Amino acid sequence: MSKIDKDKAQTNPAAVFNKPDDIVKSRELTANQKKKALQEWELDARLTAVAAEEGMTKDDDKPLDKPKKSPLPEIKKAQDDMGIKPDKSVESGPNKT
Repeated sequence: MSKIDKDKAQTNPAAVFNKPDDIVKSRELTANQKKKALQEWELDARLTAVAAEEGMTKDDDKPLDKPKKSPLPEIKKAQDDMGIKPDKSVESGPNKT
């Protein structure tokens, strides 16, 4: 595996990792870097869900027919696996409810 861009991994983890569990298994990131990456991915997933709910998600100027599966359950599992306590600022952030 080639070296990862640690800054990008923490600011746009979905662009670096295929799934949240890949962050947990990464040997290149510290525990704090993994926590930040998972929190960023969670916030992005919540924002994307809100945008989709409000009809703001488009692909090539065409509305999406089928919404993507939310990565939130996988993110929460990865956070649990690492013993990361929920970040109140992320959890109280945007969501569909």
